Order: sequence, then C-alpha cells, then structure tokens
Amino acid sequence: MTTQGPRQRLLLSAIALMCERGVHATGLSDLLAHSRTARGSIYQHFPAGKSELFEQATYAAGRTISALLDDLLATRTPAGAIDGIIDHWEQVLTGSDYTMGCPILAAAQAGAQEPAVQAASAAVFAIWTDKIAAALIESGAEAATAKVVASTVVSAVEGAIAQSRGARTTEPLDDARVAVKLLIDSALPTAA
Repeated sequence: MTTQGPRQRLLLSAIALMCERGVHATGLSDLLAHSRTARGSIYQHFPAGKSELFEQATYAAGRTISALLDDLLATRTPAGAIDGIIDHWEQVLTGSDYTMGCPILAAAQAGAQEPAVQAASAAVFAIWTDKIAAALIESGAEAATAKVVASTVVSAVEGAIAQSRGARTTEPLDDARVAVKLLIDSALPTAA
C-alpha cells in the first residue's frame, strides 16, 4: 500500500471539502486538519496558496470525472454514457446523505474572487462538452447540433445534481435522465 504525500492529500482534501462546503466556506485550517498536513505544505506545493490549491483540485477532480466519462463513452451509446454519469451522481449523493455535490460546480460558484478557480471549472465543463459532442458526432449528429446538445446535457446534469442535493432526493436526476435521453435521441439520425 502506498502512502500519499502531502500534495496529494491536500488535493484530495480540497476536492472533498469543495464537494461538501464549496470554495469560500473552506478555510486553510479546514484543509490542514482534513489532509493531516503542516501549514508549510500548502505553500511548498501550491506557492500561490489556497487559490492555486483549489484551481489544481478542480482540474484533478475534472480529470477523474473525465476518465469515468471516457470509460462510459467507450462502451455505451451517448445516452447510455450519460445514464452512467447520472448513476454515479445518484450514488455519490445518496452515499453521502446528500452532503457531497459536484466539485466542478462548486468551483464555478467560487465567483470573481477566485478567477483561476472559476476558469478551471469552465475549462473542465468545456472538456466534458467536447467529449459528449464528439460521441454524438460519431453517432451521426451534425457538429453544430452536437455541441449545443452536449452543452445542454452538461448543464442539465449539473443543475440536477444541485437540485437533488438541495431537495435531498434523486428525483431531479431521474427527471434529467429522461430529458437528456430525449434530447440526445432527437439529435441523432433515426435508424432505418
């Protein structure tokens, strides 16, 4: 079993605390306690401090979710892949008793006070949109339509995660599942 170093522990703690509390509600003392690292570790690994840590945590969380999306898109239809993403978020929400949300959405809500964190969230959302659009194009959708549909899918799923967390039910995600499938199906050519 490998032991994680302070940089990795700080990243994982930042992701976990972003999911639970958001960027602004997470202080340095929270990060240090959660990650079991010394104060100097933050500035050693993230010279710009908390902002840089949350920016890098956003990219790291984005890569993890992107890898899941890649795996699903490699083995399923676009609608099936999004179904798998929704299954994932339902498990995260119910498994955490609705305390954990999407870290990328939390980063997006960091606002103008954290421009690098907010920009990281925009970059991650764009990557997901591009991946879904590429899968739709591969399945026969027109490029312009694929991009709009993919962006709408990302927005629908992220909004449903937020609604589900707030209402403490997966019903908004279940609704998004139905709507996203209809939207994706409408963008694809009908089988002959």
